[in-house]
Amino acid sequence: MKLEKEKVLMLSSVASMIDQFNMPNIRLLLEMGYEVHVACNFTDGNTCDKRRVQTLCQTLRGMQVALHQWDCPRKLRPVKNCLLAYRQLLELMGRIRFAWMHCHSPIGGALARLAAHRNGIPVAYTAHGFHFYKGAPVKNWLVYYPAEKLLAHWTDILITINREDDALARQKLRAGKICRLPGIGIDTCRFSSNGAYGHREFCRQYQIPEQAVMLLSVGELSDRKNHQVVIKALADMHRQDVYYIICGQGRLRGELRRLAATLGVEARVRMTGFQKDVERLYRNADIFVFPSRQEGMPVALMEAMASGLVCAVSDIRGNRELIDEKGGILFPPDDPEGLRVGLEKLLEHPSVWQECGSYNQVKVKPYGKEHVMRRMERIYTMMAGNSLDSKEREDEKKEESSGTVICL
Repeated sequence: MKLEKEKVLMLSSVASMIDQFNMPNIRLLLEMGYEVHVACNFTDGNTCDKRRVQTLCQTLRGMQVALHQWDCPRKLRPVKNCLLAYRQLLELMGRIRFAWMHCHSPIGGALARLAAHRNGIPVAYTAHGFHFYKGAPVKNWLVYYPAEKLLAHWTDILITINREDDALARQKLRAGKICRLPGIGIDTCRFSSNGAYGHREFCRQYQIPEQAVMLLSVGELSDRKNHQVVIKALADMHRQDVYYIICGQGRLRGELRRLAATLGVEARVRMTGFQKDVERLYRNADIFVFPSRQEGMPVALMEAMASGLVCAVSDIRGNRELIDEKGGILFPPDDPEGLRVGLEKLLEHPSVWQECGSYNQVKVKPYGKEHVMRRMERIYTMMAGNSLDSKEREDEKKEESSGTVICL
């Protein structure tokens, strides 16, 4: 008689988080013999386009993954949307008995853990960047910190992805176990090829002079990603040969275009929308600019590092763990003048770009997916209620002593 596979539920607020961060985790769970279910919002709030979501669904179904539309909001208000999403989870858990769950995103992770606690289901939660952090708005500490402090008691394994969050979790939260991973894991080989990638065709496509200096940002067009600070710095530069490419989609597209027009740099700003072949952008850029106000462990920045780019990044959690003075510059996120000065220093010394880029390629290697997935397998082994064997325990000790991953 064939034994029924144990079922594991992967949850996030939106499908784009599954697509960008969790496909390797899903493949790992399938390899470990689980029947995998995914619950997320496939229709609203995604940072990728509808065609990409459709492709994701086709891929998951081809992998024999069960899909569940979950109308999870990305904001707390209106509260009725959160209550609806919570009831949907209770109904799903009433129909299907899951061995355990792995959840992501602040709102989705909170609702998932509440429902899991009510149903007695073990749960792992990956914090992709706590909303409460050093320098965060007071309201974030008043709303998100008490909620996370409570929910930590109902979290079997809390996974952090940067040192600042890890230190805060170990100091303030009481989860069953706390583990830190070096990000979510990127395919460093995919981005490590050197040299331009169809440079002439690329310039022709985006109507950029072939000799121009290209600044690149990759990220959702939102307040948090802060692209406006780069447009302001560009307007104040004493160089007319510098162009700014923004890869991403979001509600601020029109606002950013209007800002560029108002400041007189619209002719030197390009918005590509969502791009699947993002490595083509990295390989044709000269300087990667990442101006976010808030990050956990930014994937786009790690990809840029793996691509061998010198980086100009906002001085925030996550960014400063990856970039130091050997790999680029850091600037206050709301200081266009500071960014302008830093960029002009880089522009004056193009000879250092390759040196910085090579340094970044070496520095980002421990954040590669092969390292992360090896640790995720150990975390999933523990979620299944199994103890680690002697070799796995020895690996844990080595990684703990190196500061790469910590489990408590």
